[in-house]
Amino acid sequence: MDGPPRDPDRSLPTLSVVVPNYNHGRYIEGALRGHLSQTAPPTEILVVDDGSTDDSCAVVERLAAEAPTLRLIRLGRNTGVNAAINRGLTEVRGDFVCFSAADDVVGPDFARHSLEHPLPLRLADRPCLLRPSDVEALLTRNFFAFPGHATIYRRKTLSDLGGFIEDLRWYADWFTSCVLAFRHGACYVPEVMAYYRLSRHSYYMSGIRQTAVQRELLYRVLDLLASAPFRDVAPAFRRSALTPEFRLRVLRWLATSPRHRDYLTPRLSARLAVRGVWWVVKPYMPGWVRPALRRLARGMRPLSGASAQVLP
Repeated sequence: MDGPPRDPDRSLPTLSVVVPNYNHGRYIEGALRGHLSQTAPPTEILVVDDGSTDDSCAVVERLAAEAPTLRLIRLGRNTGVNAAINRGLTEVRGDFVCFSAADDVVGPDFARHSLEHPLPLRLADRPCLLRPSDVEALLTRNFFAFPGHATIYRRKTLSDLGGFIEDLRWYADWFTSCVLAFRHGACYVPEVMAYYRLSRHSYYMSGIRQTAVQRELLYRVLDLLASAPFRDVAPAFRRSALTPEFRLRVLRWLATSPRHRDYLTPRLSARLAVRGVWWVVKPYMPGWVRPALRRLARGMRPLSGASAQVLP
């Protein structure tokens, strides 16, 4: 987010990697080796262990004995992933920082390509810089989320924001990325450079099945947007018809909450209806339908207009 100057005589900016971990000893070695084997290695890799009870710390310490850029911080108790991330943010010193899940893997050119064009999803055919207005136009017309495991942030900008809001839980990185993009713009590289592991037991997938918690997180997001620190980006969220979730139940939650009802614009109502139906019929769609719809959506991208700055 908020990319560095494109000075050809300047070396690559420094990148710090923060890996929050809780009982991922089975996967964390693969995640860390992905960062250690980068063609442009990060300046530092910090594992913040959130009170693991498995062999995670032993695995990290073994790898750290071979790699001086890797270090481990142990938290005395389990405090939650966002607290672990924020602790890591206070410890690292790179120009940029990314937060990588302990069970995800990055490709070997993730750091180099991100830092050469830190400029994200098939939104454009070439690396480009998106101004805040471009981000709003894209989110208004297309549905996508910033992939937390493949996003790098300017460290100072994120620190100035106060890091991730811990009580937003699995939506903390989504909210932070959207706020920063609406304020500063974002950069996009149209390549696959990171991978994530699909599991019904992951933090996010377990979370979205908790209906009452999901509803409260939606209300929390809207209350934050109504507060002074985020009032500047609230209109962009509303015009973009943006919510943490796009299922039909969100339509009901907003319609029945007097404090949040005015967020339910015609655009958002239509989007929730369409996406809600899609969630229901998606499991029954033939395999070829979804790729065809993605190709159709890519052909309707608004970046063909010259507002986004294409980078060489």
